[in-house]
Parts: sequence; C-alpha cells; structure tokens
Amino acid sequence: MRVIDLTHPLTNSIPVYFPWHPKTELVKTASFTEHRCEVTQVTIGTHSGTHIDAPSHVLEGMPTLDQYDPGLWYVDAQVLDFTPRESRKEITAREIASKLGTKGIGIVVKTGWDKHFGEEDYYKTYPPLSNEAAEFLVESDIRLLAADTPFTLDVHYILLKRGIPLVTNLNNTAQLREGMIKLISAPLLIRGGDGAPARVLAIVEEQRA
Repeated sequence: MRVIDLTHPLTNSIPVYFPWHPKTELVKTASFTEHRCEVTQVTIGTHSGTHIDAPSHVLEGMPTLDQYDPGLWYVDAQVLDFTPRESRKEITAREIASKLGTKGIGIVVKTGWDKHFGEEDYYKTYPPLSNEAAEFLVESDIRLLAADTPFTLDVHYILLKRGIPLVTNLNNTAQLREGMIKLISAPLLIRGGDGAPARVLAIVEEQRA
C-alpha cells in the first residue's frame, strides 16, 4: 500500500480564481525567541488551493459542506488519465465514457495540469471538463468528482445542483496510474461552509512483481 498526497501546500503565493477571492496569508504571531513557541495565523478563502465545493457555493439554500455524511470523504474512486492534455482542450463525454468503468463511485480526472498551479494564467489555460461530460458523470451516479484543475462555472452548476461535491486543484497526479484507488478528501469542518480547504490523499495498492 502506498499513500500519495494530492494536496497543494498552503503558501502566501496560492493563486485565486477571482480578484475578490481572499488571498492566502501565513503570518507568524509568536516566535521561539519571544514566546518559547511558534504560532502562525492562517488566512485563506474557502475556495483556495486544494479544496472542496459544496452546493451552497453556487446555489442558495442548497446543502453546506458540513451537512454531508463524513463517509463521503473516504470512497472508492477511479482515476481517468487524459495526459498529456493541451491547454484549453475540453474533455468530452465520449472520452469519459470510453474510460469509465463502475457507476456509483468517485472519479479523479487526471490532466497533468497541476504542474502549472501557481502560474499567473493557471485559471485561464487549464483543460476543462465539458458540460456534456459533466452531465454524463451525473447520469453515472458518481459520488464526487475530483480533478487536478479548476472547474468551469457551468460544471459547478451541473454537478452541485445534484449534490455532487467537487474536489478541486489536486496535486501530484503524475504519481497516479489509471484505475481504482481509495480517495480520502478531508475538508475543514466549517459550520455552514460553502466549501473548505482539504487534505486529499490517494491510497494505492502496490502491484506485486
């Protein structure tokens, strides 16, 4: 068994999607010299870095992240590998259908775009999931959708109105092979949260020689 960390570290340089998203700041408020310990104040938006979107993020009155059964954050998931992927090239429903195996599980979309995280044009150049592909995944009864990219606003509406959380901006997907994994997506427990930063891990069974 191997555990792969799919989380981008929190830093002061994490990019934000819109100018009105709060910037991430890590500020030391105590030091060993003055206080005999270290303490860091963390300021971060609910949709920065590796995070999970709740339906209430885009749909008023819909469930918040803390209302989900915590069992959802530990699921069987299938990795769908679309690498290498060109900038802005949509992932189609036909491409998804050609790879999807079992219904009713989590899905991890691998494009390799996590290597561009932090670049100025990251949110403008990623290869998006098409609306038709999102609809197909809804029809496949997936439990959650994760990707090493952001998601378009349309895809947010398509998945979140059906109550399917979005796990956004995965990291280290080059270490994932196509196939089944156990996916741990652990969001911060924020009361009434429209989303939350998350620690996301993949548990992969090692192939024996």
